[in-house]
Amino acid sequence: MVVISPSETRLSRGLLRQYMVCVCVALALFLSTSASAQLPGSQPKDFSPVIPEFDNLSADWWAGWPDAKPEQRKQWLDELDKAWREWNKNLPEEEALAKLVASVNVRIEGIRNTWAKREQLKKVGVLQDVEFPDTPSILQWAQADAAVARGRQRYNGLQLEMSQMDESVAQSLSRLRERVLELRDIGKKDVEHVAAIVSLFYAQIAHLQTLEEQRMLREQLTAWGDELKFADAELKRMLDELQYSEKADKLLQKAQTTEKDTLEELAKERSAAQNLIFETSDATVTLQEQIKIMNYSVEALANRLELRKQELLLAMNSVLQPDGDKKQELSLSKDLVPKTQSIRENLTRQLNIRQRQIVAWAGEDAKSMNKWWRQFEKVDSGLSRVGDLINDVQRYENAQLYVYQRQQGWWQTLGDQVGHQLGDLRNSWRKLANYSLFAISGQPITLRDIAQMILVIIGAWGVSRLLAWFFRRMVRRKRTSEHVAYNLERVFNYCIVLITFLIVLSMVGLDTSKLTLIAGALSVGLGFGMQAIFSNFISGIILLFEQPLRVGDLVELESGVFGRIRDINVRSTRITTRDNVDILVPNSEFVTGRVTNHTLEDPVRRIHVPFGVAYGTDPEIVREAAMLAAERVQVTFSNWQRKTEVWLTGFGDSSLDFKLVVWVNSNAVSSLGDLAAMYNLELLREFDERGIEIPFPQRDVHVRSWGSSVPELPQSQPASPSAAHTGSAGVEDWRGDDGSDDAAEGDGDAGSESGGAPGH
Repeated sequence: MVVISPSETRLSRGLLRQYMVCVCVALALFLSTSASAQLPGSQPKDFSPVIPEFDNLSADWWAGWPDAKPEQRKQWLDELDKAWREWNKNLPEEEALAKLVASVNVRIEGIRNTWAKREQLKKVGVLQDVEFPDTPSILQWAQADAAVARGRQRYNGLQLEMSQMDESVAQSLSRLRERVLELRDIGKKDVEHVAAIVSLFYAQIAHLQTLEEQRMLREQLTAWGDELKFADAELKRMLDELQYSEKADKLLQKAQTTEKDTLEELAKERSAAQNLIFETSDATVTLQEQIKIMNYSVEALANRLELRKQELLLAMNSVLQPDGDKKQELSLSKDLVPKTQSIRENLTRQLNIRQRQIVAWAGEDAKSMNKWWRQFEKVDSGLSRVGDLINDVQRYENAQLYVYQRQQGWWQTLGDQVGHQLGDLRNSWRKLANYSLFAISGQPITLRDIAQMILVIIGAWGVSRLLAWFFRRMVRRKRTSEHVAYNLERVFNYCIVLITFLIVLSMVGLDTSKLTLIAGALSVGLGFGMQAIFSNFISGIILLFEQPLRVGDLVELESGVFGRIRDINVRSTRITTRDNVDILVPNSEFVTGRVTNHTLEDPVRRIHVPFGVAYGTDPEIVREAAMLAAERVQVTFSNWQRKTEVWLTGFGDSSLDFKLVVWVNSNAVSSLGDLAAMYNLELLREFDERGIEIPFPQRDVHVRSWGSSVPELPQSQPASPSAAHTGSAGVEDWRGDDGSDDAAEGDGDAGSESGGAPGH
């Protein structure tokens, strides 16, 4: 059995890594040369560089340059340089032309320098100082992660340079086209023809140099991308092979103590700077201290993020402890990163404001501008570092999830992981919720504020409904009366509406102490346009507290409205009539007008039902029949105090007048008219059974009759008005049974009422 030491293992891993890099480079070279490969069985073409004729310079002689191999491009450049130097020896000795020739020589030499720089970069390895040891500790993983993060920043910088280089290539092609057009417009015999040729050749050489720089950047990007992929795989492998380290635990705890002490010192320095701002009146000193406070804030953010990184490393190291409790909770802090990002953005805005302030203040004073700008650069550098630390914290949190999942199992960390994802969603919602929609009195109103207002209103509505349900339940269980429950419900509803209104006003940023001004202005409006509304509102409050009227009472208003009260609202009261018609009556009518409440204190009341019987009927029989008829009506109320009575009230023209005086329960009926109908119906039925006659008004008509001849009245006496009227009416004369005239009984229109039988 062969035993391999850890040093030999690391050496073999390094050799394997170098071998993989060589394989990747060889594969890239093979792919780059495969495009120019010939078909099988054919002879490769000999490369012959294109050397332009400078006297008749072509615009596209360099078109094959990008597809040529590195050795071919070197050969091409050497022959081109040689031909160029031979041609420019015969050029006229002019200062401007000599400068152009020198610029071309510089560009040719620049292409060679680019090749030399590319060879040097190949010798310098990517991520040379990064170590990926076997069985690493948490600190070794953190060091490797930090080095890879720096390499990723370098890769991002190369990507930015590549985008800028692409723009440079496009601009170089544009200048090249312009020089071609200029050369075409100038005749060969023109004095400026030679200068145009040199300018075009300079643009072509400059474009070739730009292409070489672009090729070099592309190769660097490829190398860095491959190396970063390898480094990410190694970091993941290190997370799988992490080992607990007691030394790392002590170092991390010591570093935490140092960071906390630094935070306390920064807080003291910040407080001292703020006190100095309050004490001084010098604008320069004030601005200086404000910049210091910004710098302290940036350093404090960086220290908090560093402290968070150490907490995450300690958590990962603790869960790796062999003899420790592996069921440990994740170290989660969902608020740190969003708050830090928000503070960083705020500090960036403050920095821009201070910079514009200094530009307007210092003006053209370069010395003062440089002094301030160095301080601004320090703050800006700190903000960039804070951004890098935020990325580090997020990366450490993901690493912690991975380590906990590997050590404790997937199900054990599922809850924490879901919570982490929900925290990210909550952070996204916070960004959206904090978006300002509009402002009221300088207070920005966000989606969060609107959502809170809606929740407050929904909560108030829910409390109101819950109270209504509670009072209805109390009424059903007969623990309170209906009107008391209704009054309490209304009072609580008004209080809830008032409290909700004040809370919403405070949430939108309005000062509730200023409501006195609003109340003063409102009182003026109440005195004019809102007088009736305010009067009805106060009347409704009086009705609820004084309780002259309650829900369910049977009332009769001065205006003739009769019915039961269903609701007592803020402005009006709803009354349901006997025809099931709802009438809204203003509350002020109940306070200022006359109201008859049939059920205020006692629902039992006495009614009088008049009736008449024929003369000659025994009053005792009538009384007995009326009492029996009253007992048949269900709403009749009778006890030892309140008895049903029958009164003989008078002697009418054709009847004996009686009254049935009976006590009834008003809550059992809907109207007075229904009561009279019920008692009259029972009285009629009882009288029919007993044969008691109910008379109706009767009249005996006696008509004066004349004989065959009527004696004439004396001329001196006028005719009787009655006789004249009767004669004019053409009434036939009749005689009595005894043959005598009935003049003594009266004229034809007169008569006497009698209580005789209907046969008369």
